[in-house]
Amino acid sequence: MTLRLSLFAASAFLAATVSGANAATTQDKTQLGALLAMPYAKGLTGAAKSARLAWVERRDGVRNILISDGGAAPRRVTAYTQDDGTDLWGLALSPDGQTLAFVEGGDAEYPNDHAPNAGNAAVPGKETVRVLLPDGRTVTAGEGHSPAFSPDGRLLAFMRGGALLVGQPGQTPRVVMTTPGDITALHWSPDSNRLALEIDRGSHSLIALWDARNSSAAPVFLPAALGHDQNATFSPDGRAIAFVRAYHPLMTAERGKGHFWSLQVYDTASGAEHTLWTAPEGTGNRFWAPEGMDLTWSRNGQLLFPWEGSGWLRLCALSVTAPASTPHCLTPDQAEITSYRLSADETRLLYTANIGDPDHWRAWSQPLDNTQPVALSAPGEQVMDLTLAGPAIAMMATSADQTAHPVVLKGNVRHVPVTPAFPDGFTFTTPQIVHFRSEDGRDIHGQLFLPPAGTPGPHTALVFVHGGPHRQMLPAFNPMGYYSNAYAMNQFLASRGYVVLAVNYRSGTGYGVDFRTAPGIGRAGASEYKDVRAAGLFLRSRSDVAPGKIGIWGGSWGGYLTALALARNSDLFVAGADFHGVHDMTEPDHSGLSPEEKQREKGSEWRSSPIADIDHWHSPVLLIHGDDDFNVEFEQSVLLARMLVERNIPFEDHVFPGERHAFLRTQDWLQAYLWTLHFFDTKLPAIQSH
Repeated sequence: MTLRLSLFAASAFLAATVSGANAATTQDKTQLGALLAMPYAKGLTGAAKSARLAWVERRDGVRNILISDGGAAPRRVTAYTQDDGTDLWGLALSPDGQTLAFVEGGDAEYPNDHAPNAGNAAVPGKETVRVLLPDGRTVTAGEGHSPAFSPDGRLLAFMRGGALLVGQPGQTPRVVMTTPGDITALHWSPDSNRLALEIDRGSHSLIALWDARNSSAAPVFLPAALGHDQNATFSPDGRAIAFVRAYHPLMTAERGKGHFWSLQVYDTASGAEHTLWTAPEGTGNRFWAPEGMDLTWSRNGQLLFPWEGSGWLRLCALSVTAPASTPHCLTPDQAEITSYRLSADETRLLYTANIGDPDHWRAWSQPLDNTQPVALSAPGEQVMDLTLAGPAIAMMATSADQTAHPVVLKGNVRHVPVTPAFPDGFTFTTPQIVHFRSEDGRDIHGQLFLPPAGTPGPHTALVFVHGGPHRQMLPAFNPMGYYSNAYAMNQFLASRGYVVLAVNYRSGTGYGVDFRTAPGIGRAGASEYKDVRAAGLFLRSRSDVAPGKIGIWGGSWGGYLTALALARNSDLFVAGADFHGVHDMTEPDHSGLSPEEKQREKGSEWRSSPIADIDHWHSPVLLIHGDDDFNVEFEQSVLLARMLVERNIPFEDHVFPGERHAFLRTQDWLQAYLWTLHFFDTKLPAIQSH
């Protein structure tokens, strides 16, 4: 059974939106509001010893936590009612699943900075760890983030800046140690006696051990280096720790040259440390892994880790006990992984990868003897994350008409705990995968959103550019909230008669290391703009597109590329919507470079900046930015506005006081998209009637 989201479902957003998008019809507001009101799930986590799962659901802009047992219909365990920007994240279940810890407020991307206040409350909230106890009571553990239960369930640890707090669940924890820098990750030993802490001190990162049996003792630091020690994992017996030691190359470092990371092993009894393996020169000599992808030390002495040695991010294994062993990769070549787990009995590898189609991510299972993988997810699903809950496998799935939602496999039975909800009266288009070539011959993938059949043309068209830049748009709702909203907007624009092309330009993920680290990207020359321009030319070549009515929109790095397109090719892109983009790529210093290298890099950064070509800019632009943005300085948009004013270049600007980079309030996304619709409807008047 499916549910239809009535048009009334968007009323909470509509009441909150300012009347700035005057040209948008009531139907536009209501229909776009209903799209953004669709339930969207994130933060899926499972209990180690039971089939209990928990996740955060955003519905009608309001976030709450849901719990499901083995894929059964979930129950809501929080009672939030406002779209006020208060985020819920960092979910952790005790091993038996009876206790839940989570973070209320704060910003998961910048957890140790001041908490956001997107709703502009008179007294803003704080980043707080809350604990839901087995008796149904929810108690406050304290200010902090990233809670982690010990494997025996007796202790709950979390951090606040450089402070480690530990206590029994439901009781007030205490600060057991403080250290300079920020604690960024916690890893319990299998016997619950030790915690390995990853500590970021800016120029370098360290790993320290705290002993739960002697909590007043000073922490023991693993032998440190001048790089970044990270991704710690205990051996099954707790006697050793494996971790990654990575060095960040200079901007001028030649690609493929040098040894920039290694796997290290530390003996907790003797304090001895040795290098298990060093990534060789060539492809994969720089460490790369999606956020949250850790190392795994198996019971048979294998260390599992991600590596791009073949040019694709694969899961590889290395013997910890055999000296001078070489890695062997477990997942197929010509495909990338985004998450993985070992089955409870460690006989199977469970992972998500784009095997056979770089634009289609699925969940897979395969025995550890490298036999053929078997798909776990349905053909029409996109799955980029999975986890375990006791005997159950849980994954977060999306499709062309469904936002992220959990799917649970228990035994041979597939469960979908949440009933899908679709906007009433809205018909989704199935995006088409298209290919086109940039001027230097690179094959570029994109998704083409077409207006409903029978809509008269030729059509106004838009290029959409994602941010990151290490991201990938899909022919489906994106598992990341920012791009789930953007996909909904592209669907809505297509329903309004626009042809929309979402372009996966070089420096994005999903297409191998050569694509992600292509020469001259970003501040080294903005070579990815070649792909954006090629997308505009591809649209202009289509018979169903009005060649003089092509615009562009995007946010963050996509805002940067939008501004670059308008500055360099106002002849092709006649209007653009720039969300919190970067406009001046120069930086004050490049530590470690010679004066000559600094000058050369500064010149490249300037030439890669949109404002370097502002004298060629004449297309109108819409600028939108939250003034509490920690990712892109708000001053980047202020600077661009000042330069546009000086040159009489037409622009429209809007600011969300207190908002972060990825807007925390759904009503702000709705308002921003209504401004965007109004802007394009005005600056790119459609030939056909809507």
